[in-house]
Amino acid sequence: MNTPRLQVLRAVMASCMALYGIALCAQPTTGGGMPPAPPPESLAACKTLKSGQDCNFSSPQGTLKGSCWAPEGKPLACRPLNAPEGGMPPPK
Repeated sequence: MNTPRLQVLRAVMASCMALYGIALCAQPTTGGGMPPAPPPESLAACKTLKSGQDCNFSSPQGTLKGSCWAPEGKPLACRPLNAPEGGMPPPK
């Protein structure tokens, strides 16, 4: 059965699925998703410092040493020396 109402419903569903797919593809990804936000301790470590200055903060992995860094449009945070390019290290 192919009623006009069913045709409209199919068209709406197809449009929603297409838009959802476009939205997923448009998201920046690093290793399967968006990089996590830096922990509050990392942000606090650079509150009075400038980009590139040495910093450190306590984490569940111990004291992490690094340098203050911020991607464009983001706040300055202490980026650990072993952090992957483009974001903070993933939680262990």
